[in-house]
Amino acid sequence: MRLNPTSFQGTDFVITEYPRPALRHVPNKSITEFDDTFQAKTQEMLMIMYESKGVGLAAPQIGLSENVFVYNPSDSKNMERVVCNPKITNYSEEVIVEQEGCLSLRSDECAGQVARSKWIETEYQNELGQKVIRRLKDFEARVFQHEFDHLKGILCLDRFPPEDREAAQENINKLLGLYTDSDASADPDEEEFNSMMPRPLSARYMPPLEEEEEEEQEQPEGKSGGFGGGGFGAGGGKKATKKKKETKKKVKARDGKRSDNPMFKKTGKTGFANRK
Repeated sequence: MRLNPTSFQGTDFVITEYPRPALRHVPNKSITEFDDTFQAKTQEMLMIMYESKGVGLAAPQIGLSENVFVYNPSDSKNMERVVCNPKITNYSEEVIVEQEGCLSLRSDECAGQVARSKWIETEYQNELGQKVIRRLKDFEARVFQHEFDHLKGILCLDRFPPEDREAAQENINKLLGLYTDSDASADPDEEEFNSMMPRPLSARYMPPLEEEEEEEQEQPEGKSGGFGGGGFGAGGGKKATKKKKETKKKVKARDGKRSDNPMFKKTGKTGFANRK
């Protein structure tokens, strides 16, 4: 089973793992002081995030019941964000389904499909206390939603379809067994769970089927496609004298029977790297 680092240079904070109660605690305390002490704390959070090979880290993930998270959806430090007291004011109806894991669940050990809105509209304060209003899309929107969930006591496993939850249950049970204190908190707050947006998947999403379809396309005799001998710049433009069959793929959408959400007929990308 994957292990998180037991310590990080330059900080006393460590990754808080499921089922420690800090991960389920709500509500978290609002950030009101944006002083040097707070700035130092957010820098420690970023350092832990990078060293753990994550793309985001929320305060509950280091045992703090505070309304702040950090993230960076890119390889550039220019994209670092400190998010305080956030709100998501609007969710797109269109959702994208990708695989997600979480540092507090030992990443890929408890990963599964999660539906997130393709774009969101947000309001928050930055590390200086300045108000920020942004519209986020695609991967950055997914990361923001994942970290926002942490501030509501929600983990990605709460959004898994039943099949993925069942597949991860063995590792979930291992984490439960490793925590021997009596204050374990395995489940989210009921009100927060019922208000999650978008709603969790009721069944595992299946991508569109691909069917092979043969089409006839004229090709000049004696020429091969692409670069190299016989390709561009060789042989001139001869009249087509033969027909060559080329195989093309035609996408066929599923009928949605594996999910109760008809939007998954036109979306549902996969491949979210399990680095959360």
